[in-house]
This record gives sequence, C-alpha cells and structure tokens, in this order.
Amino acid sequence: MYTDFLSKLPDAATYEKLSQEKISNTEQEFYSLFNVEFPKDYIELLHFTNGLSFDGQSICGVYDEKFLADHPRKKSMDILRFNSSFRDLTDITDYIMLGKSGIDYIVYNIGEKKFQILSNGTMECFGTFDSFLDLLYAFFEVERQ
Repeated sequence: MYTDFLSKLPDAATYEKLSQEKISNTEQEFYSLFNVEFPKDYIELLHFTNGLSFDGQSICGVYDEKFLADHPRKKSMDILRFNSSFRDLTDITDYIMLGKSGIDYIVYNIGEKKFQILSNGTMECFGTFDSFLDLLYAFFEVERQ
C-alpha cells in the first residue's frame, strides 16, 4: 500500500520501521492517554517507516530517548508528545494530530473518521480524504502513476 508512495520520496525522508511490539505498546499508551484508537491507516504506515520528514513537511513517528538524542528536532514530532502538547495548549479534542508543516496540520477527524489537512492557524479544512495514503499524496504533492 505505501511502498509505491515511499519510493517517490528521498531515502532521507523515511526512518527505520517499528517492530510490531513497539507499535502495539504505543497504541495502548495512546489509548490510555486519549481514550481513542489510532486510525488503522496510520498504524500501517508505521510498518514501513517511523514517521516521515521531507521538504518542511512531517508525519509523526514514535521516538525513544536514544533516537531523540541524535535527532532533537524530532521531539515535537513524536505522536504521543505532539498530541499531548496540542491538547494541553487548546481545548480541541476532535482530532488525532498526525503531522504538520509550517502552515498545515495533518489530522484524523475522529467524529467523521476522515483524514484532513487543516490550517494550523484557523483549523480551516483544506482537504478531506478517506485514506491516509490519499492524504499523503496530496500533502507531499507526489504524483500517482
């Protein structure tokens, strides 16, 4: 599902994929913190790459302290930290924050069960997608074959 998309990005845009155990543990921790499950499409991406970062656009991953020591800028892109911080700073709980750029948030709209690109200033919706893969193609402006 994600192989074709990822092959169109530079190798430096991806990270080592996570083990099933790490994914499961993170899912459980996320649910215990926010009482909501990760969208299945996001979990599927973690089987290929632990987040994405390319051209100022990033998708959250699951980062441990060792990785963050080598990549300190990634601290804000850890899925647990990003969602905790966003919820601490706002009263918005309608979304799972999945990524961002300088002007956009990438989210999963919990109520609508859709992936969206929102303005990070006004939360205006710039696009709604049924699948995370469709959103990724639009967000990273990668053409499909």
